[in-house]
Amino acid sequence: MPDARQQLLAALVEQSYRWDPVKKFRLASGRLSDYYLECKLTTFQAHSLPLVGQLLYDRLKGRAVACGGLTQGADPLALALAYYSAGQADPIQAFSVRKEPKAHGARRWIEGCAQPGDRVFVLDDVVTTGGSTIRAIEACREGDLDVRGALVLVDREENDGLNNIRAALGEALPVLTVFTRTEIEAYRRESQPASPPAH
Repeated sequence: MPDARQQLLAALVEQSYRWDPVKKFRLASGRLSDYYLECKLTTFQAHSLPLVGQLLYDRLKGRAVACGGLTQGADPLALALAYYSAGQADPIQAFSVRKEPKAHGARRWIEGCAQPGDRVFVLDDVVTTGGSTIRAIEACREGDLDVRGALVLVDREENDGLNNIRAALGEALPVLTVFTRTEIEAYRRESQPASPPAH
């Protein structure tokens, strides 16, 4: 039976990967791409959540007391990680970073289980330019969280995304990844027909 990493890779290719070199896809950055990774189709999926939790926990155990990132891409990652970690010796709490501060009540950027001074990792489902990860890092620091690094599910290997995140974090802090575009493309070529979608 494939291990958790291989199972999640297969799920991402089957459920989240879209390839269309004719129509193309407009990314959040505004540029067009031959392919699109809609990771939420996998990360919100019931059978994939335990795999996500296990893989993220394996990378982050002992490094942080809480993890989260910009809603919504990071939300299922943080929740899967927290749920999986509840059965481990070193549980990790979850939080979510709003895209703008709450307009009432405590007017917080950050919701969930992270307190000022906590050691945290910032999560993101997919990185192109790194913009959403950097926004989350800045919000965490404004909330007095001790940001110890970032963990990305899929690196598109474009536009210096990881380097941009490293610059925002500081060179001494790690930027970890689970999958890269190269790996996903290789798996897609092995498992799916090479011809583009019919129009």
